[in-house]
Amino acid sequence: MPLPSGGSMTAIAIHIHQLGFAPAGRDPVFADLEASIACDSHALVGRNGSGKSLLGQLLAGRLAPTHGQLIRHVELGYLPQRLPAFSGSIAEALGVHQKLNALRRIEAGSVDPADFETLADDWAIGERCSRWLADAGVSDALARPWESLSGGERIRLQLTRLFESADRFLILDEPGNHLDQRNRRWLRERLHAHAGGYLLISHDRDLLADAGNIHELSTLGLRRYGGGYDTYATRRDAETQAAERQLDQARRELRALDQRQRKEQERLAKRQHKADRERANANMPTILLDRRKQRSEDTQARLHTAQRLQHARLREQVGDARARVEAHRTQRFDFGALAATPSVLHLDGVVPPHGHREPINLHLASGQRLFVGGDNGSGKSSLLAAVMGRVAPRAGRIRRGKKVLLIDQHYSLLRDQQSALDNLRALSPGHSVTRYREYLAGIGLQRERAQLPVSCLSGGERVKLALLVLDSALEPYDLLLLDEPDSHLDLDSRRVLEQALADYRGSLVLVSHDPQLVAHAGIDQQLHLKKP
Repeated sequence: MPLPSGGSMTAIAIHIHQLGFAPAGRDPVFADLEASIACDSHALVGRNGSGKSLLGQLLAGRLAPTHGQLIRHVELGYLPQRLPAFSGSIAEALGVHQKLNALRRIEAGSVDPADFETLADDWAIGERCSRWLADAGVSDALARPWESLSGGERIRLQLTRLFESADRFLILDEPGNHLDQRNRRWLRERLHAHAGGYLLISHDRDLLADAGNIHELSTLGLRRYGGGYDTYATRRDAETQAAERQLDQARRELRALDQRQRKEQERLAKRQHKADRERANANMPTILLDRRKQRSEDTQARLHTAQRLQHARLREQVGDARARVEAHRTQRFDFGALAATPSVLHLDGVVPPHGHREPINLHLASGQRLFVGGDNGSGKSSLLAAVMGRVAPRAGRIRRGKKVLLIDQHYSLLRDQQSALDNLRALSPGHSVTRYREYLAGIGLQRERAQLPVSCLSGGERVKLALLVLDSALEPYDLLLLDEPDSHLDLDSRRVLEQALADYRGSLVLVSHDPQLVAHAGIDQQLHLKKP
């Protein structure tokens, strides 16, 4: 059982005992988790698909556990990994529109008790909303469509609302996704100052560095590492190396046991053959011969039982060691060769559909890499959508190569209701079913998970499935457009992506807020957009 994070029972935010969850008709995602989470700084890490977001939803009360006990001792605030699509206003998205409407009617002279009941003495709701908007850098217009905000602006607004109550224990699932560097610094400052404590579900190395307690969710359960992220990373690397050594040792012992058992069986078979010959030629009473044969058979049975138990013990050791290695195993991506197209992108006086207002003139030759930066709301994603041809620019002309792949923030090239296997077959045709399964197994989508609808996969698994489209392409793409491809990726997968981009020889346009990923991408040109 993990150690409590410190403090007495009054300082515990959440206690979980034998907690488990299994989606209807499927195997458990995890079982028998144990932890006491104090009102302190915590981070939850683990491989994509390990169930981190599900655990966050359980802790926040958004899902009910299949079994086990979960006790919440304090008020909680929760930010989901993906904000649901919403077509209404900012006020409606923040859940304040009814109070604001009631306040307006009261200020206009309404004495309807229903309005006072709706407002619930929250007379400062208007001022609070204005503070939220100002803090998030959004124009003071609660009637503005929620969809008009960038992903980063939506996250910042929701975080600002959650941080308003200093006593809440916050459960934040990937809060750094879509935030630019300025907003990430703001988030770190707010987390550091938040008195109520938090559990951060994240793969952001900067955010993780500030957490005093790291909880790793894996096939082995939930384990707490004290001392912060650096201590966790050092211990985890040592555990991975130890697990690989233990697996190698267990396999060697199992092979040696198999060899000893074969030799022993051969020796016993020869002895039995000799005894049968002596029995046939011996001039001894039958009762004595039968007694000798029975003793020999009893000895063989005891030896066989001992060997079977020893074999089972070693096989269990191999299984345990393999599980420890699998908990830390990473995959690789190979993004293929350089396309033959000499010129892959021309922007002539282009003004993106949203954000940046100045014309952009740019030329990208085959093999060159462009980094597109800018604050949230500056139009980075809309520029990539215009390059892809999904939307028209406000001005200018775009010319690009014929074979272009866009992996955007929402993985829109994937079909949510189709399986991972069917998506890969449709998007990267030409392989055998066996080869598709090998590709999927390489990112951890094996057996049943390869057949699940994409909507059932974690955010990180969706990113890796989208990247497999490039990895498995039989012909190279002229241009690859990556819009925050590191969002939702676990720490090991981020390192794999960094190496894959470093090895990639093709043309690339990259949007990312991770300086380490940008540094590994071999950038030739930079374009910085400005928020109007």
